[in-house]
Amino acid sequence: MSGKRGTFLIGQNFIQHDGVFGQPVTIARLDRDRFGAPRIIFVAPDGHEMTAYAAQVEDAITDGYLAPLALASDRACA
Repeated sequence: MSGKRGTFLIGQNFIQHDGVFGQPVTIARLDRDRFGAPRIIFVAPDGHEMTAYAAQVEDAITDGYLAPLALASDRACA
């Protein structure tokens, strides 16, 4: 981990890359474990939930396994 902490928001969309396909996932909830470590709960379109620690998510983004998608409001209008 680079030491720089990311900011994660409920409703933020990502593509989870597995080498062949990219699965969209959305941040459903943010919480902390009993020791105070931040966790991110993602939900896939089929309703499957995945939980990861924020540090793991940051590493997955850095390593290219998870890519944030631009928000619709951030996209330029044609």
